Formats: sequence, C-alpha cells, structure tokens
Amino acid sequence: MKAYRSTHLASLALLALAVAPFNTAFATQGTMPHGYGVKSEGMGGVALALPQDSLVLASNPAGIARLGNRLDVGAAFLKVDNGTEFAGQTRSGVKDKNLYIIPQFGATYNIDDSSSIGIAVVGNGVGTAYGKSSNIGGLTGPKSEFQQMVATLGYAKNIMPEHSFGLGVMLIRQQLEIRGTEGLGLPQGKDSAYGAGLRLGYLGNITDDLTLGLSYATRGYMAKMNRFKNLLAEQGDLDLPSNYGIGLAYKRGPWTLAADVQKILWSDVKAFGNRGVARAAGAPGDDSGPGFGWKDQTVYKLGVAYDVNQNLTLRAGYNDANQLLSNRDGFLGTLAPAANHRHITVGSTYIFASSNEVSIAYARSFKAKVNGKGAAPDGLSSPYMGQHWLSVSYGYVF
Repeated sequence: MKAYRSTHLASLALLALAVAPFNTAFATQGTMPHGYGVKSEGMGGVALALPQDSLVLASNPAGIARLGNRLDVGAAFLKVDNGTEFAGQTRSGVKDKNLYIIPQFGATYNIDDSSSIGIAVVGNGVGTAYGKSSNIGGLTGPKSEFQQMVATLGYAKNIMPEHSFGLGVMLIRQQLEIRGTEGLGLPQGKDSAYGAGLRLGYLGNITDDLTLGLSYATRGYMAKMNRFKNLLAEQGDLDLPSNYGIGLAYKRGPWTLAADVQKILWSDVKAFGNRGVARAAGAPGDDSGPGFGWKDQTVYKLGVAYDVNQNLTLRAGYNDANQLLSNRDGFLGTLAPAANHRHITVGSTYIFASSNEVSIAYARSFKAKVNGKGAAPDGLSSPYMGQHWLSVSYGYVF
C-alpha cells in the first residue's frame, strides 16, 4: 500500500509536467516568485521554518512531516508592468499581454506515525511582449517567454518529535520562446527541455515556541535547448540555479513571527550570469558568450500572522533582495527585465467547520528600473518591472 501511494505520487508528478498548461510565472527574484503557496505568499514568502500547506515542499521538504493529510489547489493572477528604456525612449513590454494566470497544486499524506510523502507543483518564469512594430536596438518585435514547471516529490521523517528531515526530488520541464533576434543574426523560435535536481530540508524545535528550518537545493540540471545553442551560453544550457536558506519561526499565543534568508546562485548558470553583449568575452552560445549579467541574490523575507479566532488568520509580510541586474549588462534584459525586488504582502485564511479552508494573498512588487551605463547597446538599456500579484487557494484536510 505504501509503495502504491509513492508510485501514484510519482505518476501525478509526471502527468503534471506532461499536460499542465504552461503559464509564465513572472518572477520577483530572477525567474522565481517571492514565495510558494498562498499562505507563504501572504507572509512575504516565509516558509522554511513555518509549514502551513503542502506547497512548503517546494521550499523545505522537511515541512511536510508536520502537516498531516491535506490537499491544496490554487492559482495566482499577475498584472505586470515591464519593459525597457532604450536610448532615452520607454518601450513597454506588455503591449500584447499583461495578465497571467499561474496554477499551483500540492498534497501530503502520512504513511505512518513518523513518515510523510507529498507532491508540490509550482511555476517559475519571466517574459515580455513588446508588440510586433517595436524595434529595440535591432530586436524587431521582441517577445520572450521562459516558462518552468517544477514538480517536487517529497519524503519526510520525524527522527524525534522535535526534529524532521526531508528529501525532495525535483522534476522540471521548461520552455523558452524568443522572437525578434533574427534581425541580429541570432536564432529565434521555441524549444523545451527536461531536467531534475534534489532539495534537502531540516525542521527542528529549538524551544516550544521557536522553530528552525534549513533548506538546500542542488542545481536543476536541464537538457540543452538546441534551438538556442548559438544564443544562450554553454550551447543552450539553462539550468535552475542552486539555492539554500535558513528560517526561524516564533509562535506565542495568537501571534506568529517568521523570517527567512535565502541565497540564489544565479551566476553559476552562465546563461544567466555571464556578462552582457558589450562585455562578453565570447560569441553567442560559447561558454564565455553573452548572458544576462545576473548577480547572486540574498533574499530577506519577514512575515507575521495573527489568529483572530479558530477560523480566521490574518497575515502580512515584507520581502527584499539585492538588485539582480547589472547596469552594464542590460541589453538582454530587454527580454527579461527582472529589475523588481521589493515587496509588501497581505493575506488571510478562513477555515470552515467541514475541514475546508480558503486562503487569499496580495503582493505588491514595487516598480524598479536599472539605469544602463557603459558601452552600447548595454549602456543604452534600462530595463524595468513592477507587479501586482493576487493568489487564491483551496485547502482540504483529511
């Protein structure tokens, strides 16, 4: 029976990757959103020491050991304002599309008194749609959509009542579409790739009120996208970057205060981290070819929750990180203008008597712009982005 449930979860993960509709999850930290799961999203993205729903598996697999049996289904609705200022003229990257819907799904199950299994399916991505009449430094009608679906299969075990360890296997499918580069003699079109990685987690009670969470994810090793072997560094290689973090959660009465610090190693993936067009040492597609010039990020997350009564919980949070984009490598940022990094969030959950619950969260990712400097075309490019993020989920405890 246990083997059947594990196999069934694996089948669900593969099915999700194969048939789930691709929707771009416009990210707030590179290609990643500020949090996974609506409850986390309403608290600034905190999750490492505070498992609240099954989507915690995407952040810290040890968290599913504390959740029991539950199912969570939700979606985020994003309104995006992005683009670039090129040679002093503002070019909107949302002429053709500015509203996106991103689904999320998770489930956990206790297989015995000390062990749990689970699945979480989440989306990452970034993109633009400038309009067919746009010409930005030779990019004609530029458009980009990077869409990534990550299904994590998890197992967690309580070694002692106060200490839990977890392992997650990340199964990844991604798709990239780029238009407008043909005029520069570079490939355009669409390609997809599959890959995998691992996520490890720990969750422990330091005291009755204070919980510590740790998480580490390997790089998500992806197959190369041959369509873009002469555009993306390392012959079309676009891995999911490694990341790690630490979190604390303090509960006292109706109040919960939580904080996470996360490190994302964007520069290890050369397509993300290599210098831009003007400063790259190699030709497009080479190991030293142009990249987006993304810097490693340290992300700070802070959240607070208040239980008004046994049915209603209110949440708020703040999330910030160092600037991802380099002001000397901004031309390719036309296609991925991920300049936003500061957020405020609010959210709530209402629990019904029948073990059903509904959660909602809103996040404002403040508009930010990185002013280009240095040699053209990077020095002429000043990418910008801002977002409104509204998410809703349904949870069922069984």
